[in-house]
Amino acid sequence: MAVRKQLVLRFRDSNERLVSFTINPPAEPVDLSAVEELMDLIIASDTFYTYTGGSIVAKVDVRLHTEQIEPVAEF
Repeated sequence: MAVRKQLVLRFRDSNERLVSFTINPPAEPVDLSAVEELMDLIIASDTFYTYTGGSIVAKVDVRLHTEQIEPVAEF
């Protein structure tokens, strides 16, 4: 059985849409202060534009997604 983890950084853009960045695989344990600093840098740089044409303007949350992969059969 394998486990896959992803750290998902979620933001809001200037058009009020959710935008996410995925870090795959994340460093563990997750250093929340480093993640928050990275998110602040992403917002301050105003480098990324979303699919709606807006800028990233606010942090929403950080999520650690864990997926457990269990093979059933090989062919």
